[in-house]
Amino acid sequence: MRWDLLFGDFETQMHAATAQEMERHINELARVEASQLTLAEALRGGIGVQLTVLMCNGITVHGVVRRVEPQWTLLTEGNRSVLVPLAKILRVQGVGAQRGKASSKVPFTLAAALRILARNRSSVVLDVDSTRPVNLRGVLDQVGADYVQLMQLTDGVSRERGNNQGSVVVPLAALVTVTSSTEDQF
Repeated sequence: MRWDLLFGDFETQMHAATAQEMERHINELARVEASQLTLAEALRGGIGVQLTVLMCNGITVHGVVRRVEPQWTLLTEGNRSVLVPLAKILRVQGVGAQRGKASSKVPFTLAAALRILARNRSSVVLDVDSTRPVNLRGVLDQVGADYVQLMQLTDGVSRERGNNQGSVVVPLAALVTVTSSTEDQF
């Protein structure tokens, strides 16, 4: 009888040690998996959620997450749409613990999204990375591999012949936000 208790006690100790080792292993695997997650996956977990996003030039965007791609996210801020390059984000508030994988196997680049806006002749406001706020209003004329060309419009005036204020070329790396103007939503 005494040996039964000894073997039972030993078996209980081994079971407890095995359970602790398994728990440590599971925790380590969870940390490794978390280290592989991207900002895009964290933002995808917040689709439909209101976020506050601080951009590199100090602009704060308060919006609901509508779409997230590897290079950019689309937020709605009131009646405006705001396209935000992920590389220009400094901080995001409001993201929960849930994460999401891409719904498509084909990544939709920032340049591809801008080409759609150019094709539709959408009026946009570009916030450009600068030490002081720089806003450029107009219509995207051309989107290259690493730049956009914007036909500038006079503030408060719609797209009409003769409203062209010239064009400007902006490197994609300098774009902080692309916001729909009041007459266009995307």
